[in-house]
Amino acid sequence: MTMNLKCPDCGKEFEIEESQQAHEKQAAALKAQQEEAQIETQRLLDQQKKQLAADQDAINQDAVNKKVEEQLNESKNRLMKEAQEKAELDTQRLLKEQKEQLAKDQDAVVEAAVSKQLEEKQAGALKLQQQNLEQQTQLMLDKKDREREEEMKVKDSQHKLDKDRLAIKINELQAKMQRDQAVELKGEAAEVRLKEALIKRFRDDLILDVKKGQQGADLEQHVTLQGSSQSIGMIMIERKSTKSFLTTWIPKLKKEVESSGAKIGVIVTDVMPKIHEDKSYFEESSTISVLRADVAVDMIEIIRTNMIRNYREEVTAIASQDIELTANVFAYITGEGKKYLEDFKEQIIERRELLKIKDADHNKIMKKEWKNWEDQKDAYNKLGQGLSIASNSRVNVTDGTPIIEGPK
Repeated sequence: MTMNLKCPDCGKEFEIEESQQAHEKQAAALKAQQEEAQIETQRLLDQQKKQLAADQDAINQDAVNKKVEEQLNESKNRLMKEAQEKAELDTQRLLKEQKEQLAKDQDAVVEAAVSKQLEEKQAGALKLQQQNLEQQTQLMLDKKDREREEEMKVKDSQHKLDKDRLAIKINELQAKMQRDQAVELKGEAAEVRLKEALIKRFRDDLILDVKKGQQGADLEQHVTLQGSSQSIGMIMIERKSTKSFLTTWIPKLKKEVESSGAKIGVIVTDVMPKIHEDKSYFEESSTISVLRADVAVDMIEIIRTNMIRNYREEVTAIASQDIELTANVFAYITGEGKKYLEDFKEQIIERRELLKIKDADHNKIMKKEWKNWEDQKDAYNKLGQGLSIASNSRVNVTDGTPIIEGPK
């Protein structure tokens, strides 16, 4: 008796004999069928796995491609936006930022390009992106270059304008410096000539320059009696060699005279003030005089003589109050002082001759000078008479006659 057996896996029916032999044959056939079915099943399973793996790889590849494309699009959009926002920035800074951003994007692409299947696509995308970036960068660089050229043109124009203005100022300053130097050199030359004339005329006096920048006038004349080394007073001299007379010179010199302890201050000028333009000199005060340059040395000699006369009168007045001092003075006058009186007489006579020569040009001034000379003459006569009386006529400097007669 045979019976049919259906395979649960494939559904194929098999005849099974009831006999042991048939049973064994059926068992062997069943086993063979099972093994065949198992092999087929394994083959189908492997095939399904491969297909599933292939499908999964395709899915993953599509996802990766999509993600990479999204990242590239996002990166491209971001770079384009950043490039537009930063178009006004400095060219060098913008180029540096773009290079850094490009390096970051390249790193991101390299990291995303782990799979060999995406290398070509990623390389193409990166190349396209790089071309786009380079184009954008070049456009921005061109724009910056144009802006820089315009800016340089403006700056060059401004620089040229500033340079021209500076050149004009420099020329003006140089011209002013040359004028100032010319005035200063002229003044210094006049000062040197005046100093030389003073040294030649007054060999006993000490003539000193006042250093530049130091408070004071130009020259100091320390009046010294003949045969003595001690100054009896100082004449402060300011030399001016300008085209016009400035009234500010007078108070300045007056202040310097007071601070220095000088006896007299004089301004020697080429140009007299308009109010005194017809004069050779005028007295601003008892201590300040203004002298015209061509007669300055002669006028200073008159001032110097008056200083010596005043000094001797002061000494005489003080001596008259002291008997012992008077005796010493008397001894001096009768001895060494007699020679000085004689020299003094000669100077007075010499001065009269000089005044006569100057009288034609300086009538207004000479009237006052002759008055000073008369005072000197009277002082001398009185001093001579006093000595004659004090010595009971043993000392007769004036020989009993007036020293000098005044002008007729």
